[in-house]
Amino acid sequence: MELTFFLKSFIALFTIIDPIGGAPFFLSITAGYNEIERRKIALRASLTVLITLSLFLFFGPYLLSLFNISLSSFKIAGGILLFLTAMEMLLGKVRSVKATPEEETRVQEKEDVSVVPLGIPYLAGPGAITTVIILTERGSFSEKFMVFLSIILVSGITYTILSHSNRIFKFFGELGTKAVVRLLGLILASIAVEYIFHGIKEYLSY
Repeated sequence: MELTFFLKSFIALFTIIDPIGGAPFFLSITAGYNEIERRKIALRASLTVLITLSLFLFFGPYLLSLFNISLSSFKIAGGILLFLTAMEMLLGKVRSVKATPEEETRVQEKEDVSVVPLGIPYLAGPGAITTVIILTERGSFSEKFMVFLSIILVSGITYTILSHSNRIFKFFGELGTKAVVRLLGLILASIAVEYIFHGIKEYLSY
């Protein structure tokens, strides 16, 4: 059971963070950097993902209570957000939910792009934060531990992919990268629909 939940949380987080689809964006905003500098940026961005999602893992439910938001409502809203992201991935569009075109243009003028906009909101965006909170809805220690392990693993994989993004992008090519992103988008759409249905079911049962 724990292994199943771990795999579910890992797949959900990896899909929504989508480091493979983020590789072209990473290459574009680090065009003026050498390989060593790119790896440093990838490391800081991955650490930003780890820290941000870990904070929401432990303090997310308290934020919902603070604003008097029910988990069922959060599931519905989060599911819609994830579904919109999934549709953009399936249609091959720029993911405006994660980073606006204005942010992508302005990054060229910044010295350090690892935290903003790469770490937040491109990688650890609203979708990833929503996923972390929903996955740990029961609040049990074992669930939080499994999700925390998933966050660590996904952050590590994100660093590996981004730090070798030049080789990976060349290996897959533009068409290959789009194919992988669209496959992940299909998985994410399924997860989003599940969140929405569960949220509606819980809301109607009150």
